[in-house]
Amino acid sequence: PTWVFDVDGTVIDSLTGSSLRPLAPELLAHLADRRCRRLLWSAGGAAYAQERAAQHGVAHLFDAFVDKEGRDGDGRYRVDRFLDGLDGVVFVDDRPEDLPVGADAVAVSPYLAPDPHDRGLRPALLWAGAALPPWGEGG
Repeated sequence: PTWVFDVDGTVIDSLTGSSLRPLAPELLAHLADRRCRRLLWSAGGAAYAQERAAQHGVAHLFDAFVDKEGRDGDGRYRVDRFLDGLDGVVFVDDRPEDLPVGADAVAVSPYLAPDPHDRGLRPALLWAGAALPPWGEGG
């Protein structure tokens, strides 16, 4: 399987760009252990995605970096340039309405600013079959 992660607002906070979302490294490492392909994509381009991942020390947890380049007639991002199809592909994004029709998507809440208590990746952890950390009550 292939997992495609959005950069800003999903893996890294969108306001300052200074914070890696809590549990992102754990989720990515879990997927790597399961031999899942991991892509980081951004409307800012592949180089931007790679720079952001490197800045936060997680570039090694991705297999490739890709552009969100081009939209279809409905305004959704096209993925045919880097994916052969949507079978076996899971997108993790704070803007699922921009994803291709029929895509499996884990919609996450926007990660706006540094927040060590953020639990936005919880749905992706569950989808991936990863163990949830002991967050205590209300986690």
